[in-house]
This record gives sequence, C-alpha cells and structure tokens, in this order.
Amino acid sequence: SLTSTTNVQPMKMYRAFFLLLLWSPQCVLPINPGFRTEITQKGLDYVCQVGIPLLTRQLESLSIPDQSGKYNAPVIGGIYYTLSNIKVTQFSIPSSSLTAAAGTGIRMAASGVAVQMTANWKYSNHGWIHISDSGSCDVSASSVSLALVIGIGVDSGGRPTVTASSCTFNIGHIDVHFHGGASWLYNLFDGKIADGIKSGLEGQVCNVAKNEINTQASKALASLPVEEKLSPNAEINFQLTQAPNFAPSYLQTFHKGEFIFIPHPAEPPFEPPPLPAAANVSNSMMTIWITDYIANTAGYVYQEAGILQKNITQDTLPPNNFFSLNTSSFKIFAPELYEKYPNKAMQLLVSATSAPFINITTSFINLTAPGEVVAFVLVDEKTTVNAFTLGITVHATVHVALRKNGSQEIVTGNATYLRSDISLIKSNVGDVKTESLQAIVNFLCPIGIIKLNSSE
Repeated sequence: SLTSTTNVQPMKMYRAFFLLLLWSPQCVLPINPGFRTEITQKGLDYVCQVGIPLLTRQLESLSIPDQSGKYNAPVIGGIYYTLSNIKVTQFSIPSSSLTAAAGTGIRMAASGVAVQMTANWKYSNHGWIHISDSGSCDVSASSVSLALVIGIGVDSGGRPTVTASSCTFNIGHIDVHFHGGASWLYNLFDGKIADGIKSGLEGQVCNVAKNEINTQASKALASLPVEEKLSPNAEINFQLTQAPNFAPSYLQTFHKGEFIFIPHPAEPPFEPPPLPAAANVSNSMMTIWITDYIANTAGYVYQEAGILQKNITQDTLPPNNFFSLNTSSFKIFAPELYEKYPNKAMQLLVSATSAPFINITTSFINLTAPGEVVAFVLVDEKTTVNAFTLGITVHATVHVALRKNGSQEIVTGNATYLRSDISLIKSNVGDVKTESLQAIVNFLCPIGIIKLNSSE
C-alpha cells in the first residue's frame, strides 16, 4: 500500500476533513476498504484552529429565542418581562479543542467564551401599581463554556447520519443593561433578570444546537452523494465500508474506493487487499493509505467500456525518430510483408485484451498491461490490409511523489518502462520474427510512457 501525507489549503482541508469524517457507516458489513485515512490529533488541532473562526462567524449571526420571565420587585410587585429580537453581536472563543470521543464520534469543547448581545425588552406589572414600559438592552455573557459530542452513524444507503449525543452550555456571569423608558429603575434589579436570562439561555442554546444537528444537518446529509461521476462510463464510489475507529491519538475512516461501470454496474471479479495496521504518523495531520483496488477497478471499468486502445500512425510518433511506420522498417522482421507491400505506410492498433493489473508496494507501483497489437498496411487511400497480430504484455513501474504547486502539494506519478513479452497470434504475411521485433516494441512503449508522464 502507498501512503501520502501533505498539507493543503485551510478551507479545503477543513471541508475534506469533515466529509471524510461524516462518511462513517455503522450498519454496513465491514469489508476491506479501497483506501483508508488516518487523521491525527495534530490534524484535529488544525481543523479546530481553522474551524473555530468559521464557527464564530456563524454564531455571530445567530438569533436567540425570545426570553420571558417574572420578577417580584418590592413595592411594585410582580414584573412580567420579555426579551425579544435577541442577536449576537460578538462571539469570542479564546480556548477550544477538538478530540475523538472513543466509540462515539467527535467532542468539541470551548471555554472562556465571551458573548455580546442586543435585545428589545418590554414589561408589564399586574400589581396594585399598573405600569408597563419597553426599550432596548445590552446583554454580556462571560466565562461561558460549551461541550458538544457529535455521534456519527450511517443509514441503510451508506449515507452519514449525525446525532448530538450530549451538550452542556454554562454561563459563568451575565450582565443586562437597559436603555430607553425608565431604564434607571430596571437597572437596579438587572441582576435578578439576568439570572432568569442565564437559566433560559443555558437550556435553549443546547436545544438549538441539538435541533440544528439532529434535524437540519441530518436532513442535509440524507441527500449527500456517495458516488461521483467521472465520465459517461465511469463513476467512483467513496462510501465507507465500516464505522470509523477512534483511537487516543488518531481516528481512521475506511472508504470503498471503487470505480463503477455506469452502463452495467457490477462488482469487479476481485476484492480489496488488506491494509496494514496504523502507522506512527503523529507528525502528520493526515495519512491516506491507498490500495491497488482503486486503480484495478478503474482499469476494469475502462476495459469494459472498450476505451483502452490507441491507434498509432506516423503522425503520432515523435519527429526525427529513427523508426517510421512503413513496410520497409519491417523488412528484416517480416520479409514477406515487404515483398507483398513494398514501401507502404502502416498503422498499429494497440488495445488491451484484459484490464491492466496494478500492484502497490511501499516503494513503487507495478503495472502489468496485457494487450495486442494489430498491424495494418495502408495499400491505398481506401484500402487497409490486416498484416499480423501480436500478443504483448507490458511491464512498467510508477513512482508516486508529492510536488509543490504554490501553497498546495499535489500527488504526481512518473512511469518507467521495464519490458514487454511478445508473441505472434496471427499472421497473413508469413513468418514474423517476434524476437527481432522486441527492439521496435522497446522503442514504441517508452513513447507512450513519455506522453503519460508529460500529461497533466
């Protein structure tokens, strides 16, 4: 298997992390995954560092439900008050953490939180002195702490579900300062009203948070696609194969990573190989373990689609090369070919006879591509003749690395041609010396490798 560790742009890292995290089935039969991710505490710390400012901006646009209560004031009697149109104007989170909650999901904790709010107030008194008034007020909450545990599951279709399994929201101190009306009077007992607001807010903030997660977030995730269409013939399935593993220093997610042939979806005739145990990657934010299953299902799909073929003509060869696609070049290898069709142009149809096979090791990727080469003679502008057919199996290696691209690092691959095994399948021009043809094959195969390496 192949590992890849990298730093990416903050927003992309943040989105990618949560997508990977939320695809976590708990009712899917565990099978070997096509790829696995390991997110360390360093990665969680980074997500927290990037995510908290985003969360803060969201909370600053939060509207708090109206608060109502009663306060018994001396002489005046019972005062019924209502705070409405409560809006957060400032939300500060100086200390926060994001950790794995063993066997459950993710725990977010924040402390020392300070919140500034504005609201409209009104009150009425039903005592022996009947009075009523209204105005605005500023509300300040300090020494606030928040702890939220989000459980992660999956529905029967492999899509993620989220549940707010626990939530605590504690306000250390709250101040209310009234404006308008007889504010000087109400500021005398703002502490009592503040206690009522504090009690109401502590319960309702968690209710709002749970409702957002259990209802709104779950509804959005229910329509989350687990497949991505790549072409008219192929799509990739990236749902998880089992529940994530939450360890003290990292968490793991297990993904199917399978290419699917859209016209005729079917499981490939092979299964993912087992992945090694978790590595010591504490210095990295994320590690991705990739099996050869992904590449082999891709090869299987594109072979089924019939697109693993290439027509080679003289125009496709590099300029100024020593070899030309002409019967004169094959004079030594197929004498009868030249005798029948002297100095005629040729073309080669190279196609896969079965899906290419890839084997990934910790050092490099081995590629074996079985196929055939059909040689045609261009007799004239309208006539082509099938000369001979060769069976050919190409062996190559691919070295994968990370390349710097501005602030990003992207995965790159460099293929190296090793050898080809050649056999004669059919000939319409007599004897074809396959041993001697090896030199031509050794010339043509690296051309395709060079084009592959230079493509983006």
